[in-house]
Amino acid sequence: MINCCGPRSRTLIARLADGDVSNTALPYMAMRELRLGLAPVRVARLTYVGELGYELHVPVEYALHLYEELWRAGQDLDVANAGYRAIESCRLEKRYLYWGTDIGPDDTPWEAGLGFAVAMDKGDFIGRDALARARSEGARRRLCVLLSDADVPLYGGEAILRDGQVLGVTTSAGYGHTVGKWIAFAYLPAAEANHADYEIEAFARRFPARRIAGAAYDPQRKRIAM
Repeated sequence: MINCCGPRSRTLIARLADGDVSNTALPYMAMRELRLGLAPVRVARLTYVGELGYELHVPVEYALHLYEELWRAGQDLDVANAGYRAIESCRLEKRYLYWGTDIGPDDTPWEAGLGFAVAMDKGDFIGRDALARARSEGARRRLCVLLSDADVPLYGGEAILRDGQVLGVTTSAGYGHTVGKWIAFAYLPAAEANHADYEIEAFARRFPARRIAGAAYDPQRKRIAM
């Protein structure tokens, strides 16, 4: 899979595609089978970086051809390779959670703020009883997004405090280059998850942190649906 993302990604894809990739023909969360160059591609309108983006699922024998065609066609669009840390920064700004770090088998959707993604009215499915029980019991902890102007790096695993009491540790953290702040995710007890201010302890020092309700970047999700 090749990820093609950024505000000019539709322009780039359109130059190679043998079909319509407009917002009407290929809206957010849709998928179409198209040919890009000589490659048969399942073009999925998905993004992990908070901008317009596509996942290009291609047979392995066509992968190099597709990459080279994208590179060639995007020269005047300032096409560039994006490293993992660049993607990590963008996904933190968008509150996109990482499996195995921010969410896992021991976390419920309502603790992670993902209850909107659970359809309890679609009939029976594996795990439905456990989800119903978790929803009825209520979330004992909640995933919070914190912003800080700390002058040391945050990586994840830092303690979160308030009034001198340790409330939890960050699941993941990093610098948001668009918003110019350090961003940290942390599960906090439900009774302590609605305060405006906290402290993050890193490198034996404590730094003020501010909780925000949603994503640090484009909370209305306009960029991904453009």
